Amino acid sequence: MVVTTNDLREIYHDYKNIIDKIKRDADNGLLIRLNRGLYETDHYAEPSFLAGAILSPSYLSFEWALSYYDLIPERVTTITSASLNTHKTKTFFNKFGKYTYRDIKEDVFYEGLTEIENAHYHVKIATKEKALCDALSKWRVVHSIKELKILMFVDMRIDYEEFSYCDPKELIRLASLYKKSNLDLLIRLVRKEFDYE
Repeated sequence: MVVTTNDLREIYHDYKNIIDKIKRDADNGLLIRLNRGLYETDHYAEPSFLAGAILSPSYLSFEWALSYYDLIPERVTTITSASLNTHKTKTFFNKFGKYTYRDIKEDVFYEGLTEIENAHYHVKIATKEKALCDALSKWRVVHSIKELKILMFVDMRIDYEEFSYCDPKELIRLASLYKKSNLDLLIRLVRKEFDYE
């Protein structure tokens, strides 16, 4: 369970020096520090489910989500998320792994999201169409459909068959919100590859 310092102040209210108690429990491994003032009590928590608590608002996206949806073949070890109003990439390290957050502009941030959950946790994640759009908004800029295909299917190793299962209408809708050249090219690519108007 994720707990804050304020939660722990309530839990440890009988202790004379609550901050020392928190520090002792962290030193003894009873609390696992996630970020400043934020702890996890379960050593076996699934790392990806902690991403939204470490920096909020955020949602899982980019390479981690592309791997989750089998759009790329590699297992991604860094848990990548989209964040809002951070204005720069932020990275956090803790016992559960490496967490990276990249800023996404507000007018697309809340679009194309869903949730994954297990018995104790839930976290927001981009749909596969949104994760692809987020990634393309941050990858190097290309200038033609040919260059885009090389970027996607060769350099970034997007699986074409999995890509073909994307919803073309949703890809076009989301891509049009970014106002970026890579996403404009994606719209053209989708219309061409899916024969979609």
